Amino acid sequence: MADSSGKRFREAKKRQQREQKAQRKQMRKDGLLGNDNSGLFAPGEIHREVIDSKPAQPQAPATTEEAPKPDANAKK
Repeated sequence: MADSSGKRFREAKKRQQREQKAQRKQMRKDGLLGNDNSGLFAPGEIHREVIDSKPAQPQAPATTEEAPKPDANAKK
């Protein structure tokens, strides 16, 4: 069965991906590439600060009422 152009293209793409993976692995081993697993950055891209998209939720105000303290000077 003859190879189709689509099959050759898919195989070439797989081969390229394997080569890129091996290259990134070697760069990581050499310390040239960080271990960022978030998927936000392309290999070799300068890492940018990531900002949370959710605003900080305000804390509920603490109750300032306290139980009355027994008076130490009170007569029994």
